[in-house]
Amino acid sequence: MSQPVLCIDFGSTFTKVVAVDVSVPRIMATARAFTTITTDINDGLDEAIAKISKQTNIYDWPLRYACSSAAGGLKMVAIGLVPELTSEAAKRAALSGGAKVLKTYGFELNQQECAEIERLAPDIILFTGGIDGGNQKVVFHNQKMLCQIKHRCPLIYAGNKTIADQVRVGLKDCGWEVYVVDNVMPAINELNIDQARDTIRDVFLNHIIHAKGLSQIEKTIENIMMPTPSAVLKAAELLCEGTTRVKGIGELMIVDVGGATTDVHSVAKGEPKTS
Repeated sequence: MSQPVLCIDFGSTFTKVVAVDVSVPRIMATARAFTTITTDINDGLDEAIAKISKQTNIYDWPLRYACSSAAGGLKMVAIGLVPELTSEAAKRAALSGGAKVLKTYGFELNQQECAEIERLAPDIILFTGGIDGGNQKVVFHNQKMLCQIKHRCPLIYAGNKTIADQVRVGLKDCGWEVYVVDNVMPAINELNIDQARDTIRDVFLNHIIHAKGLSQIEKTIENIMMPTPSAVLKAAELLCEGTTRVKGIGELMIVDVGGATTDVHSVAKGEPKTS
């Protein structure tokens, strides 16, 4: 007995739908329509579903799952300490969470950089800096500079845990919505991005979807599961590692050419190769 599932991708240009029979599994049909984010996002979705229903003769889709990069996707800036260390760790955490990283900042923020952050108007700021028990001066400086910025959005602090409580209180007192997670680099050259990545995804689901008007489609689908880049990365991991029944194909790179951005994902151990 077939088990049809409708997979939906709200893109910057097109809304794509794919009908999958998970009992086989197999792709039953595909269709797309222009994304109508400026009016009612359901218009484009309804058009795409009408096309795929005509192909499959299925008009009732009890299971609908979606990802989204519509309305610019998930836009972030990352702030760290040393560009090659905590700033790079912050950038990796943001990218792995499915974000489009607009800019990465290192060392002490200055007035010009704060003005730039205001112009960029990110959906989320990832604020890091210092290994655990390490630098505090730069982190406190950047906390004060962030309080001067008029733009407000969810802010995730993933820096030196020794001062996490003080940073959280200081930022909340000046109007920031703060989430404190594990340090993305608790020790030199030690990456720890899992909690930051998961929190980015949760903030996207709980806040950004509503801010971009995507909550209009919540009644017609199960949920927007994640940002599109995060969904593609999950697919890459599955293709690489396989399942309990199907062996993966090994290390790989995926290039996703979209309407607004071209995203490159890789799944590999990063070990040197010999020819």
